Amino acid sequence: MKLTIFGATGRKGTQLVKKALSDGHQVTAYVRNPSKLTIQDSSLKVVQGEINDTETIASAIAGSDAVLSGLGAVRGGPSEIMAPAASSIIAGMNKENVKRLIWATGAGVPAEGDQPAFINKLIGFLLKLTAGKVLEDSLAGVELIKTSGLDWVIAREPMLTDDPGNGHYRTGLVNAGMGRTLSRENFAAAMLAQIESDAWLRRMPVFSDM
Repeated sequence: MKLTIFGATGRKGTQLVKKALSDGHQVTAYVRNPSKLTIQDSSLKVVQGEINDTETIASAIAGSDAVLSGLGAVRGGPSEIMAPAASSIIAGMNKENVKRLIWATGAGVPAEGDQPAFINKLIGFLLKLTAGKVLEDSLAGVELIKTSGLDWVIAREPMLTDDPGNGHYRTGLVNAGMGRTLSRENFAAAMLAQIESDAWLRRMPVFSDM
């Protein structure tokens, strides 16, 4: 398949690109700084642009079967990135008639059906206290996607780690059985699995290590 991946130079996005290529997909990586993407592959195309550059975003999406986003706030960077990115990506997908969107966000973003345990509620409280603007931005981005009319899956993650992925992870909603961590490699595998599966279409699963 042909995939467009946003946030490809971050630790989450890099794993997405690596896994997509190893699975045999053709990948267009949309990046702000190409020098940060050290992966080289004949099936990889790199497009440079800003997140508000709607024309370049649309051109990067053109011809793709699906779009995946590993975007997220980084320490020292702007707190508002998810909502502006969602708006630009949705516009580009609509222009190019691409329907499938797999969007990463944190498990602190609530979803219908969640049954948060005490620890989940505590983490949610701490997020509001220490990263309120980032959380608000994530919520705004999710709302844009939910009302976009696209075939979306919002993939939520707990605390991400650099542990090796083993392909085994939990899929569900926020509850007492959810794991506290998720390897970035496993998250990449989980996101890519949503491209052709409708099991969680227009829903917000959370993934965690077994």
